[in-house]
Amino acid sequence: MTIVSDASSLGSLALVDYLWLLEALYGTVVISEVVAQELATAKNARIQAVLSVNWVKVQVPTESAIAQVQQQGKQFDLGETQTLALALQLHADELLINERRGRQVAQALELSAIGIVGIVIVAKQRALIPSVRRVMDALVELAGFRISHQLYQKVLKFVDEI
Repeated sequence: MTIVSDASSLGSLALVDYLWLLEALYGTVVISEVVAQELATAKNARIQAVLSVNWVKVQVPTESAIAQVQQQGKQFDLGETQTLALALQLHADELLINERRGRQVAQALELSAIGIVGIVIVAKQRALIPSVRRVMDALVELAGFRISHQLYQKVLKFVDEI
């Protein structure tokens, strides 16, 4: 299985030492060259180290895939545009993106999108991690991940942790 990811999702998972979940769940993570550049120039060495794992692959999206994303009428930065375009071009199994606008465009393009919270839930369902709460707390505290209290509680209830 292949997942295409944006930079912020990879960076967040790397900061809390759960990047390995993506390899365990998908095998290969594909990123655009713009996302690779964002990771390479990150201030934190853990985020930069994402590029050193052999299961993260860099690919360039085609101009036609980029045009299809741009036709959706939403303004994205180049990294998000290329991430959406790669997912479209590769017929990716999943698109890992947390931004709401990006997920809306993914839906319009009939792409299957998942966020970090979804990754963590699937990881627990597949017995890769014992606790969603522990990972989400680390994401909030160490990676600056934002999640509303209401969604946090809803997720914990869904995975039977409250």
